[in-house]
Amino acid sequence: MHTKPMLLSDNILLQVLQASTAPTAIFFGENLIVQFANQGMLKLLGKEASIIGMPLFDAVPQLACDDLPILLQRLGQHADSALSQDSVLRSILDATSNDPAWYSFQYEAIADPSGGMSCILCTARPTTCEQPTQPLISESESGEEPLKIEIPLTLDERAASTSDLETSIALLSESREHMRTIIEQAPVGIAMLKGPEHVIEIANSTILHIWGRQGADVIGLPHRQARPELIGQPVYDWLDQVYNTGKRKTNNEFAVNLSHNGGLRQAIVNSIYQPIFAADGQVTGVLVILEEITEQVTARRKNEKDQHMLNLALDAGQLATFYYEPETNLFAGNHLLHTWFGLAPAGYIDLSEALAVIIEEDRQRVIDAIQHSLAPESTGSYAAEYRIQAANDTAERMVQARGQVLYDTAGRAVSLNGTLRDITEQKKDEQRKDDFIGMVSHELKTPLTSLKAYLQLMQRAADGATSAINQHNALDKSLRQVENMTNMINGFLNISRLDAGKMLLNRSPFSLKILFAELQEEVLHTVQSHQIVFEALEDVALYADREKIAQVIFNLVGNAVKYSPVASRIDLRYTMLDSDWLEILVSDQGMGVAPDDQEKIFERYHRVKSSKMGSIAGFGIGLYLCREIIALHGGTIAVQKSDEQGTIFKMLLPIQ
Repeated sequence: MHTKPMLLSDNILLQVLQASTAPTAIFFGENLIVQFANQGMLKLLGKEASIIGMPLFDAVPQLACDDLPILLQRLGQHADSALSQDSVLRSILDATSNDPAWYSFQYEAIADPSGGMSCILCTARPTTCEQPTQPLISESESGEEPLKIEIPLTLDERAASTSDLETSIALLSESREHMRTIIEQAPVGIAMLKGPEHVIEIANSTILHIWGRQGADVIGLPHRQARPELIGQPVYDWLDQVYNTGKRKTNNEFAVNLSHNGGLRQAIVNSIYQPIFAADGQVTGVLVILEEITEQVTARRKNEKDQHMLNLALDAGQLATFYYEPETNLFAGNHLLHTWFGLAPAGYIDLSEALAVIIEEDRQRVIDAIQHSLAPESTGSYAAEYRIQAANDTAERMVQARGQVLYDTAGRAVSLNGTLRDITEQKKDEQRKDDFIGMVSHELKTPLTSLKAYLQLMQRAADGATSAINQHNALDKSLRQVENMTNMINGFLNISRLDAGKMLLNRSPFSLKILFAELQEEVLHTVQSHQIVFEALEDVALYADREKIAQVIFNLVGNAVKYSPVASRIDLRYTMLDSDWLEILVSDQGMGVAPDDQEKIFERYHRVKSSKMGSIAGFGIGLYLCREIIALHGGTIAVQKSDEQGTIFKMLLPIQ
């Protein structure tokens, strides 16, 4: 059996409005006298309770803009009508903040029992996440001070002071039924529960919509009976706790399963459970204030996720971002951009400061590209490649810029946004590639030219013009040139196998002393320009890829021959360091390697730049292959010593 709804006292009505999560105010009469404003509205407007009793636009002159006064006067002439207006208010707690906070203001004309207009109810709802992204930099409006109004961030509003309550009670003492209407029309859900069973006495249309219920289904019923979908959720316990302790319970962004079309839906709400006290101080019920924020939180979380994914992509791609506002000439970017340009980590700077970091030869070209993208006849696309060098950098950095201009509704350029990518290594690779192609063309041309000459010589020999000895020499030299080209091609193939991870070792035990003897015979047969000495004092059984170890030794001997004077001496020897490691040394009396190049010579395609090099040719792949082969065996190769008297290369190899 349903119980009779209890009447609302002035004190309870005041608690309802004061505890409401939505900023709420009431304006009365043609002059729109501020009859009531709860703490949320006062805080939003940046005012004290002293504005109660004042005309609205005298109390808050900032609102007397555009056509709002006219609209409110028209609204006051038509009961039960309403209008909405979006406004931007700024926080007085952070005067340096440029981020606007959007609020939607709802003005509703409330009818009295005779059908006339009683007052105007004003409520505000935050809609920041629903607004389009604003520019990162905003300019103060000419001749006006920006509104600096603190935005309430939580539902736990402080209770009004005693003097404020007395003023409000005096103003509202004759408006009990009017307040019931306000509760019904409030933009947040409000319900009043009576007694320890939490019998639902009042539930406005907003909270019924959130609950997924009809008033006839829940009014007069205990809360547990009316809303069984909350079983297993903490709401029942919270109500008991508030009723038994007399202490308010506030929840922000609480996820709850609610009734919906015969099933359940997950919602996110802000809620307040406020104890209702009788005159003797006893708790007689619980006031429930509910605000569903599912859409706002979902939108915010999506924005946060999107921003997180964007940041991950920028970090993974090593991309710097930039923002330029042509109207103010201000320039900003992410942390990586500030690092590259050597700028302070926070805030905006004048574009000229960033342009000063660009190498002078490229600077004007970048300025022209920016101006072209901002020109009215442009598509707004921006692209440039240029060099920068910050004050704390020792080398230039090549960057690639891509961007797009954003326009306002009038077609004016608002900002130029984009990314920067460091392409320094890419440009170096491209240059190395071009140099490599040039070297390959030159190196292959030399043996081909020689081979062509020898073949022409043998062609004449076929006609009887050349002796058999000369023919034999021509054949030997032709075969040698073919072997040179084969070695070059094999070197390229080995690099390709290394890149693909397909260079495999064919390990087997072999005698290093026998290998040295074979290499000595082959080298002495092909090289007569130098004194090459192989020292193999003891036999060592090495477990390795015999063919590739021979290739490394051949490469080192070939390098020594190439960079040493004719008739100079080249020594090869090996020594067992212990039972596990073997050392192989190759020394020459050549021009030496500069200290700065002693590590770099093992890099792919690296060529020493020195006046001593003369016309000595090479690809810069021999020592690179040596290092990779030795590394595959678990060993190391390095320059042990190098000066004007020559160079010593040292290899360390595990014996087993």
